Amino acid sequence: MAKAANTEHKLADAALKLLAKKSWRDLTLADVAKAAKIPLAQLQDLRGGKSALVGAILKKIGAETAKHYKAESDTARERLFDVALAWFEVNAKRKAAIGALYEGLKYDPITLISERAEFVAAANWLMTLAQADTGPAVPARALALAAIIARAIPVWLEDDAEMAATMARLDTDLSRADRFTKKARAT
Repeated sequence: MAKAANTEHKLADAALKLLAKKSWRDLTLADVAKAAKIPLAQLQDLRGGKSALVGAILKKIGAETAKHYKAESDTARERLFDVALAWFEVNAKRKAAIGALYEGLKYDPITLISERAEFVAAANWLMTLAQADTGPAVPARALALAAIIARAIPVWLEDDAEMAATMARLDTDLSRADRFTKKARAT
């Protein structure tokens, strides 16, 4: 199990390095294996092939966010904002790679569909970090958080180091989700 996690970590690192220089469309699993110094034959059991890289990347980012994030806010809503912001802060050094992945996935609906569970799992992990993973609607809220982060990515890609526009997008969308949740509970 540890060996598989180490392989996944190496693949994620290599994929992110390559995505800083090339598009998702042009990236091949063979390129990533070579950059990771892993024999391509060792990846035969990698379910999903190239699309499995998305899950590996999200897990790597989730682990880095866990190391970076400090739960200091009082409310779950504030902690969700803080953990989402930490996600973007962790990725500041790899903005070009995240941009290439984001742009590539816009035109790769098959990967988006096949990896949807990975996006929700990544958002669920962020909710866990924010101590906001309670109640019966956690899967739906994780899906909403994944969408909120996805909506903030293009803003962040154009944003400066202060991330004011990114914070505004996150705040607006989290507030909207919070209002929706409160209305749903009232009915």
